Amino acid sequence: MTTQDWIFRVISSFYDKARNDLLIGYHFRNIPDFNEHIPRIAAFWELQLLGRSEIKISKPFDVINIHTPLNIKRGELGRWLVLFRQTLKEKLSENPEMKTIEEDWEKKLIFFEMTFLRSLGL
Repeated sequence: MTTQDWIFRVISSFYDKARNDLLIGYHFRNIPDFNEHIPRIAAFWELQLLGRSEIKISKPFDVINIHTPLNIKRGELGRWLVLFRQTLKEKLSENPEMKTIEEDWEKKLIFFEMTFLRSLGL
């Protein structure tokens, strides 16, 4: 399995859970054709983790500003992180050779958590 395939599997699995989550699922269920966003989200993480993406993106990522209208609460961000980390661990148990990328991903999660908290004024 390639690293790109693994990233895509993590993202797909995570958002399957997140859409059904009682606390944060409504954010994702309100997006029409959400499945069309999965490759873009995977491409974002490929760029963050690998410095490149196999998926061509037509417009740049503006992660903070695109999420601002959602009025994300601290607890929702926390729940997102918990679910994401659970998914990473599950997928890592299936593919232990991805340990290095999982460690890098954890560092990026910490960075984005701090960035989101600052942007939310928390």
